Amino acid sequence: MAKKSTPQSNKSGKKEPTGTTDSTEKWLPWALAGLAFILYSTGFGNQMVGMDDHSATVDNPAVKDFLIFGGFNLGMYAPLTWIGYQISYILGKESPQMYHLLSALVHAINVVLVFKLFRRLDSNVTVSALVALFFAIHPLNVEAVAWIAGFSTPLFSMFSLLAMNYYVRHTKEEEGGFGKNYWHALTMFLLACLAKSAAVTLPLTLLVLDLWKKRGFSPRVLLEKAPFFAISLGFGLLTLYSRQYAGQLDQPADFTIFDRGLMACHTVLFYWKKLLMPTGLSIWYPFEKTNGVWSWDYLAAPVILFGILFAAWRSRQAMPLLWIGILFYLSNIVLSLPWSTFGTFELRSDRYNYLAGLGIFVIIAALPDYLKEKRPSWSGAAWAVILGLAFIWLVTSALRIRDWKDTMTLIDKAIAATGDNHGKAYLWRGMAYGKASDAQKAIKDFSLALQKNDELYEAYKFRGNIFGMMKNYEQSVTDLTKFLEHYPIEVPELYYRGLYYANLERNQEAVADFNRALELDSTFARVYRARGNCYLKLGETEKGNADLAKWESMPK
Repeated sequence: MAKKSTPQSNKSGKKEPTGTTDSTEKWLPWALAGLAFILYSTGFGNQMVGMDDHSATVDNPAVKDFLIFGGFNLGMYAPLTWIGYQISYILGKESPQMYHLLSALVHAINVVLVFKLFRRLDSNVTVSALVALFFAIHPLNVEAVAWIAGFSTPLFSMFSLLAMNYYVRHTKEEEGGFGKNYWHALTMFLLACLAKSAAVTLPLTLLVLDLWKKRGFSPRVLLEKAPFFAISLGFGLLTLYSRQYAGQLDQPADFTIFDRGLMACHTVLFYWKKLLMPTGLSIWYPFEKTNGVWSWDYLAAPVILFGILFAAWRSRQAMPLLWIGILFYLSNIVLSLPWSTFGTFELRSDRYNYLAGLGIFVIIAALPDYLKEKRPSWSGAAWAVILGLAFIWLVTSALRIRDWKDTMTLIDKAIAATGDNHGKAYLWRGMAYGKASDAQKAIKDFSLALQKNDELYEAYKFRGNIFGMMKNYEQSVTDLTKFLEHYPIEVPELYYRGLYYANLERNQEAVADFNRALELDSTFARVYRARGNCYLKLGETEKGNADLAKWESMPK
């Protein structure tokens, strides 16, 4: 930070009155944080949605059983995120309000950290405030903050922003060695990785910050990144292991290397368009070919993207923030591009722009100052456009937060915006209807899901169990059989199919399912009772009584 006795300069070289600047810097970032908190407080009444909210929180052993540093959840190792969920769980149990409150608070803190980061990067108060404002209210950030299961994104970003702030202080104050700010930055990076593995891109961002501060890339500057890259590599390998553990790496090879390259280039341009004009927002943006062929915009994407990058590089002397802002964006999103398929609908998502978007925001925020120097007559128009965009983004975010009020609303909005995501929309909505005990609508959606994509085997599982509760045992057995053909070691479904066989008086087949279930999990108490009753019906009294006695002796 500049000393108070020294006038501070803005990007156009003009002096800013020190007293006024210092006074403004005390309240302005907190006012912007307050705006962000008020904006997201409109979603405190939103429910938990069917996409991972319960799995991440109230059904997560790390949260409800205090197993913070053991095991994985949803293919992730994120103990600090689980601690955040645990605090909300202790205060509010299954009430979603505490989870939403926590996300809004962390996002508000991030707004302050963004303002401080860009001040430390020598942006003037106006540019820093605009970047923080855009970050506070932009619609692409709604998914990360309004989605309970997305809390890991604002949390890891908080630690990453702290690491960046400490690192920039290190570059200003500790050129001679590795002082406390360096070690603080390294510690914050470690905490960021413990919140979400997406933080592993931070070392690349630090190289961009070196370029921003014109440090060069001397051996000492590169050497100081070695611990950061070592931590990044370690957590990267841990993430691959946790994803494999969850079966998320066993995805079909549905895209070639050439396809992936087109998809990655197209996704960058797609995100930039969404950052400027955030329309048609959805929780999924599927990639689709027409008759097996990519449309022209995918084929043209590499040429367009590399043309933009080349033009930005060529103009880096005249417009340095254009080049640096793009590099900041790319360094934060490079590993989130669709190079591989993890999970179910994560090939591209709004939340991946949460930190990366700062690189685009600073380009927009610096535009009025640049035009004031180069094209003074355009400066007023630039301000009008920027303020107009900010107002549109604020209103759009307020409406987008309402989209997250419940599962049905969220999925209906997504279907209207970007289609059914190869049938997955109907699968998730069917699950929501099932939890709401609306069996007919659930069955209808599961059937639609299978019509769209007959590889959505979970739809067979859920539909089969609903048929079973409706005493349509023949259809239930048919559906669960199709599911178990692909997931043969799912103990609950073996148990349920056994029950439905028993209700059909197909006791031998029921016993076979119960035997297999107990081979996989001998502690499943209800199986002993069900198998015991089947044995009694088959006249095998000794086996039946033994199973029923075993069931009586087991903890329920």
